[in-house]
Amino acid sequence: MGYHKNFYNVEIQHEDGLLLYNILTKNFVLLEREYEEFYKKFPEVDDEKKLQEFLDAGFIVDNKFDEKGYYLRNFFMSRYYSRKLLFTVVPTTACNFACYYCFESGIKTVKITQELKGKIFKFIKERIELFKPEEISLSFYGGEPLLFKDELLEFARFFKNLSEDFDFKFSSDIVTNGYLFDVETAKKLIEEASLKSAQITLDGPPEIHDKRRFLKNGNGTFDRIFENVKNVTEVFHQFVVRIRVNVDKLNIDYIEELLKLLASIKRDNLEVYFSPVTGEKDKMDSSENLFTDEEYGKVYAEKIVPLLYKYGFPYEVYPELSYVFCAGITPFHYLIDGDGTIKKCFDLVGRDKESVGNVDNYREDSRSVLKWENLKILDKECYNCKFLPICGGGCPLYKLKTGKNRCEMWRYNLENLLKTIYDLKEHSLAKG
Repeated sequence: MGYHKNFYNVEIQHEDGLLLYNILTKNFVLLEREYEEFYKKFPEVDDEKKLQEFLDAGFIVDNKFDEKGYYLRNFFMSRYYSRKLLFTVVPTTACNFACYYCFESGIKTVKITQELKGKIFKFIKERIELFKPEEISLSFYGGEPLLFKDELLEFARFFKNLSEDFDFKFSSDIVTNGYLFDVETAKKLIEEASLKSAQITLDGPPEIHDKRRFLKNGNGTFDRIFENVKNVTEVFHQFVVRIRVNVDKLNIDYIEELLKLLASIKRDNLEVYFSPVTGEKDKMDSSENLFTDEEYGKVYAEKIVPLLYKYGFPYEVYPELSYVFCAGITPFHYLIDGDGTIKKCFDLVGRDKESVGNVDNYREDSRSVLKWENLKILDKECYNCKFLPICGGGCPLYKLKTGKNRCEMWRYNLENLLKTIYDLKEHSLAKG
């Protein structure tokens, strides 16, 4: 039987030796000198013991194994076969904030009416009858969903009742600015809506955050959000709060101050992750303030990751394996906007012309739906790219708008990132 090096290996030359990372398995090692020599000379060298160790780690595979085909099969399985349905409900596009970079600025404000709610319930039940899921996840999005807390509870009760009739597992989560997410609100949603997690944004220490994410009357929001995060994570130990930090060139130099504050309340149920601000030029203060993918990759590896480690937040340091980058290209995700239209992307909330149907007349086989679900997101270049398993082809909205694939930052920074992680762990990686 013949063998070959795994196509998805990433080789990084470090002053300590050869670092080897496999994108599929996420195995990461520093090779001792004799193992490095074996690997570099393979397959022109014979050592059964070393060969078996590389086989066990997945860095070398037998010639019958097609790693590209393996990924592609799992990609299509994940895209078109699932026993889980995802529903995202936007009870309103209204918001109590006026964030300067918000992609939703200028959109029409709508709220789900009582009449529309009945139609949405009918639509959801029909989807459940069609797919017979084993699990359903409900996400609340906006606008600011907590402006209409009673509607959230009504939707959750509807799903919980259906879960008894159709025997599926149900849970929910919320994307909120956190201003209204106090302990009492969290308690009600956890108990009555099976809420498992909340994503809340903080963009820096108070003086920076309050310049970016402020109330419509201009008042700051940091202190109240921070207090809510502190109290909710303290009271509900099993409930996860994920702090999202939107970064650009205006706040990148202040993120350490934020992490220092978050570290003062650090708990196992508090996670932190970073995301670059993106948007169209006319929606931004200045496009010059935005990082390119290459720039952000460098900043992430050289600045953000070391700070995450320093303050004890190593969440999402390694790139996650991604079979499907976005649920919008699957048949199993429905984003129901506040006017009853169905969207395929969160960035399209509130935009009438971007819907793929309506709860009144939605068709799974319509041209607008299949444009997304049959989108050829993987081209030949993607298929032959070793970074494919961590980008899944990239953003489908970008592909639809431009006809091009948008490579994720990992393509530009993975080797640099792995060097950083190795150095941060002070050479404690498993060897050989």
